[in-house]
Amino acid sequence: MLEDQIVFAEGRVFDASDPGQGMGFPEAVVLAESKFGTLGTVGSYTPPPSAGRFRGAGVGPSPAYSYSAAVVEVDVDPDTGIYTVPKVWIAHDVGKCINPVLVVGQVEGSVYMGLGEAMMEEMAYRGNANDNVVHKFPSLLEYKSPTTKEMSEVVTLLVEDPDANGPFGAKEVGQGPLLPVPPALVNALFDAVGVRIDEIPATPEKVFQALKRKAQNKPARVGPESFPRVPYPAPTRIATPAEGGDGRAAEEAAVGAGGVR
Repeated sequence: MLEDQIVFAEGRVFDASDPGQGMGFPEAVVLAESKFGTLGTVGSYTPPPSAGRFRGAGVGPSPAYSYSAAVVEVDVDPDTGIYTVPKVWIAHDVGKCINPVLVVGQVEGSVYMGLGEAMMEEMAYRGNANDNVVHKFPSLLEYKSPTTKEMSEVVTLLVEDPDANGPFGAKEVGQGPLLPVPPALVNALFDAVGVRIDEIPATPEKVFQALKRKAQNKPARVGPESFPRVPYPAPTRIATPAEGGDGRAAEEAAVGAGGVR
């Protein structure tokens, strides 16, 4: 059989001129690798050009949006604030799942990172604005991240809503599933014991502090009361193409025209 006669479809490999002559794809792979050794290939994908030259015209390196949803189960000790996360349900829209094993691995890896961020991981510093600011702890040996003991059971649901802009309709699955895990965890804590932790990591100490405030009939919340004051610079103004913009900031355009506005 010539190479151009081979067709891959419906999970089978068969002769284009005689579709009844063929076999299942897994069986064909075993036969091929038994004869030729490990089979592999490489490829690349280049996103389409940005819609415009102005800032915000693109969506980073990919034009396709993906979406995630998470449900987190917690088991909280109301006397100490210590809690565990027995199970996480995560659904992520991957567009098109090309390699299920790798996709599930990416999703569950993101859940692991999300749990670490939500439960214990923290870059703590000491010092002030007029002093050298250094890490509070001397090395990464003191940096807490989940072990197999803290990692929960994960139920992964892959949603496939193909996007024409992605390769074969695929969307990202690198870190998107991380995003809903922290809010789902703190919402689960509120559902379990009625306290709000407004910052992460939501450590047992913060849960315990919020429980004490609740017992004293005070607002059962722990975290910053307002957004910190930040000396942001003046915003950059870039006209859109509809406004006659060319992708440059208004100040840059004015300087290029021989003046400053």
